[in-house]
Amino acid sequence: MEAATAGAHSVYRFIERTAERVADGIRWQTIDYENKPHYHYEVFQGCGGIGLFLAEYAQLTGSAAALDMATGANQWCSSPERQGHRRGLLTGKTGVALSWLHLSRIAQRPDYLDYCAENAQILLTEDPGPVTDLMGGAASNGFFLLRLWEATGERRYLEGAIRNGAWLAEQLVRDELGCHCLARADGGLGRAPQAGVAHGIAGVAHFLVLLHAATRFQTWANLAREILETLVRHALLDRGGLNWSPTLGQTELSRCQWSHGAAGIGLVFAKASEVLGESSYWEVALKCGVTTYAYGDSRHNATQCIGLTGCGELFVELFRISRDPQWLERARAFAALAYAYRVALPEGEVWPIDEPGLYSADYMYGAAGIGHYFLRLVKPGEIVMPLM
Repeated sequence: MEAATAGAHSVYRFIERTAERVADGIRWQTIDYENKPHYHYEVFQGCGGIGLFLAEYAQLTGSAAALDMATGANQWCSSPERQGHRRGLLTGKTGVALSWLHLSRIAQRPDYLDYCAENAQILLTEDPGPVTDLMGGAASNGFFLLRLWEATGERRYLEGAIRNGAWLAEQLVRDELGCHCLARADGGLGRAPQAGVAHGIAGVAHFLVLLHAATRFQTWANLAREILETLVRHALLDRGGLNWSPTLGQTELSRCQWSHGAAGIGLVFAKASEVLGESSYWEVALKCGVTTYAYGDSRHNATQCIGLTGCGELFVELFRISRDPQWLERARAFAALAYAYRVALPEGEVWPIDEPGLYSADYMYGAAGIGHYFLRLVKPGEIVMPLM
């Protein structure tokens, strides 16, 4: 608990200190996938997810400054000056819309939902494809529409989520590998189906599980089960539990993280067990937890995407569902390891990305996602994972 509380405050101070106030909001210089500094609106390696942490921090601490920064961050990201992908949870402006949705609830500002409606209209009118995944494809866009429907009760958003589900159902193939789809229907992201949450069938199954929970239509539950059973078929024994190769049909175990491997896939099975009432899925989730804990700090990284905090999210969810204290203790252990990654510089503490010597405030590869994980541990089971 001490590491989580201290870590959340340290992340906030870093984000506050590095914020740049400009004419159309507040921005941060983040680090892109090639380790180059840039200014971008996306949640993945941009400013789009920083508001998610700031809003939750404001609610927990009562900080008006944090709330103001969250608003400024969202304003900068949603400005028409920020050109690029409009759809996609982690790689498009849909992620910014989700941040507005969270801020609307916390700040009690229903007018902020206007930004959500603007992005939702794009999702409702443009074709769902060609990307399927939870990172930036139809599964991610359908996920946002579900969350917006839950917040507003507007039927058109639920119908939009169903539309994305129907398109995903059309992309599924059934062959010797099982039931699966490509990350991009036209093969533009590779011709081999992937297993993980970010680009693979686990992320698609997660959305279908949530769609079933919203509609109670058995169609979505049945499709989710087909994919989950495919994942069970391809599970590999690893360090006392289960893990997956990034690609279906392969047996090389190279990762155990949120984006690829047991840490992320375990989250999907945990949610599926809760929604679908399948005890076998819970057993898979527990085995994923065993493997994830055994890997420990294997990537020498504290971030959400590939590091300790993304892995620790599985422990938080296993605790939330079961109330078994061992999972909370493991989540706190990963928090302590993550807290040790802060770096003290003359200007204050900073939070590194994957590359030594580089620091960023973004959500998936930087401080904001780490800070959000710390907040989840301050109130375990109360603050949800925003992107799943």
